[in-house]
Amino acid sequence: MKLVKYTLAAAAALVVVAPAFAQAAPNDTLTIVLAKGATLNVVSMGATGDVAYKADGTFSGFDGQYEGTYKIDGNKLCSTSAAVGEDNACVEYPAGKVSGDKFTLKHPTIGDIEVTLK
Repeated sequence: MKLVKYTLAAAAALVVVAPAFAQAAPNDTLTIVLAKGATLNVVSMGATGDVAYKADGTFSGFDGQYEGTYKIDGNKLCSTSAAVGEDNACVEYPAGKVSGDKFTLKHPTIGDIEVTLK
């Protein structure tokens, strides 16, 4: 009987703690970015290009000059790319944007980026 109580208590504790370990879901704006991609204008570099994100956690853009890996943490897209010296650089995306919207983000490595959702 004690084993059953301990097993039930452990299971209940796991149900309570497990969500804390789960990665936060992307907001609606990031959902569009991941599904359709975006056009990025890196203001400091005067460079504009499309970036596409794959379900396997990789991305590529700017005609193959910018590629790497990404992960989502709630409203943040975190990327790693040798091309711009990123190592898990995270940028927060605003919620409520739709395809065609344009907005500016502050990237920790390369500064202002104008984003246009596809």
